[in-house]
Amino acid sequence: MITSLKKAFVFANILCGLMFGQISVSASVDINNISKSETFGFKITALNVDESPSVDISPLSSLFKVISGPSQQTNIQWVNGSMTSSRTLAWTLLPRKTGKVNIPSLEVRVNSNTYRTKPIGIIVEKSIGRAQIANLFIEAKPNKEEVFLGEQVTITYRLFTRTNLSVESIEYPKSVGFWNEDLLPARAARFNNTQINGINYKVATLYKSAMFPTQTGVLKISPMTAICNVETSQRRRRGVFDDPFFNSMFKETQRKFIESDTLSINVKPYPVNPPADFTGAVGDFSINTWIDTLNAKVNEAVTLHVELNGTGNLNQFKINQLNFPQSMEVFPPKSSFSRDEFRDQITGKQKFEYILIPRQSGSFQLNPISLVFFNPKNERFETARSKVIKLNVDDSGKSIIAYPGLKKEDVNIIADDIRFIKTNNIKMHPPSSPISIWIFSPFVLSFALFLFPSVYGRFTHLRGNSLESRINKKALKTALKDLKKTEAESLSYVTSVMYRYFKSKLFLQTDNLDPLTLENSLKSKVSSDHLKKVITLAKKCDANRFSRTSSGSTEKIIEEISSMLIEIYKMI
Repeated sequence: MITSLKKAFVFANILCGLMFGQISVSASVDINNISKSETFGFKITALNVDESPSVDISPLSSLFKVISGPSQQTNIQWVNGSMTSSRTLAWTLLPRKTGKVNIPSLEVRVNSNTYRTKPIGIIVEKSIGRAQIANLFIEAKPNKEEVFLGEQVTITYRLFTRTNLSVESIEYPKSVGFWNEDLLPARAARFNNTQINGINYKVATLYKSAMFPTQTGVLKISPMTAICNVETSQRRRRGVFDDPFFNSMFKETQRKFIESDTLSINVKPYPVNPPADFTGAVGDFSINTWIDTLNAKVNEAVTLHVELNGTGNLNQFKINQLNFPQSMEVFPPKSSFSRDEFRDQITGKQKFEYILIPRQSGSFQLNPISLVFFNPKNERFETARSKVIKLNVDDSGKSIIAYPGLKKEDVNIIADDIRFIKTNNIKMHPPSSPISIWIFSPFVLSFALFLFPSVYGRFTHLRGNSLESRINKKALKTALKDLKKTEAESLSYVTSVMYRYFKSKLFLQTDNLDPLTLENSLKSKVSSDHLKKVITLAKKCDANRFSRTSSGSTEKIIEEISSMLIEIYKMI
């Protein structure tokens, strides 16, 4: 009961204060004289209201940048028996202009009424520049201010300070007309000591970027901006503590906004028109090619290695289309890129691996690979070219039949399982008299029927336990087990498991299996539907293992191969 009365009394006093107190709305700032790099607090306060004020500060957007806010605060005070309540909205602002800046009158709505604040004038001074040795600034330094189209510009952003601070947030620079690659990713500031004009500074590299212009003209790179909490000494002006020793013990943090300069990069066009086969390579490059063997056999896979080395806009251009002999089956290349992490210039190696399967014997020539690039050092176009590679292909005793009108994928190989047909004279013997056969046939037939169940059962038992059957079972078990290993995430591994199973299953002698060899080996052993399924999966594996494939796609292929292997085992 007493608690309820107290609550009622407090509510009544508040109500009376709101009823009899005068409502007023005002705007204020915490400082009137600042530099352009400093933030300040802006408040709108409503007195003796029972709800928070509502205000549109968009008229300030051309004059100030809103760093934070609005935050809300409510205060109730009793002074000499009278109550005063206030509700406040607060922002942190950053000046966009220098000189005398007027915060305009703003319209504030509270308690269904509209009020207007008074204008506030502040003085915004120019930020202390490098020439005056500022205590805190960001340096944006490009290694070049004039480049050719596609040439790398390296920009380093460093934070200099003479005071203790923490970096609250960073807004990284934006640009139009550049392709960007991080050289030093964004990270927490790590400070080292340095000197500028004999003055000690702490310096930290915040960001480093390699930028490649994609268009000509004067291109702008926006400033990097940061909000820092800077440690300052709190001045105490009274009492015994008004001493430098004690002042150093009282610290406070001041939020400051800093930004680097806007950069302008002049991008020049090429001095002469590019050649027709120019694909956009800018820098200095070389090409090297080789194959893992110079002597191969028909249907034996060989690997062509293409290595592109150099410094420049790697990964931004393509090498020219490669031309291979018509009698070679070529799979899509597997590519990789490695960059030298310890250099500011984008330098590295781009590798391509082509799987080639020759379908005919003979001596073949792999033509050189060329790359036209623009070298900014000597300001001219140059050509990097690999060497000619000669490949000798032996038929290995296999005959190749190429039918007119068929593609190279349709070339059929006559396997070794065709029996030799004798062509010499064959002696014919006249048949013996049929009388003897008919006389003994009932006895022979009865004896055969008597022995057939045991002989057949014995034959089936021996067949099921033959060496061939045991090998087939073991091969299937091994293949299914291998497909469940972690290495199966690689389609190259999955392909080797499948081919290894068929080699064991079909007792093949070759180590270089491919879809065409499988097709010829399985033609007479499985149905056309199963044969099509096997060849489709084999080609899918061979094609996808040389290109990027998602883990989901790999899992699906593994499931299909496992089911297919079980079906083939039951069928053969």
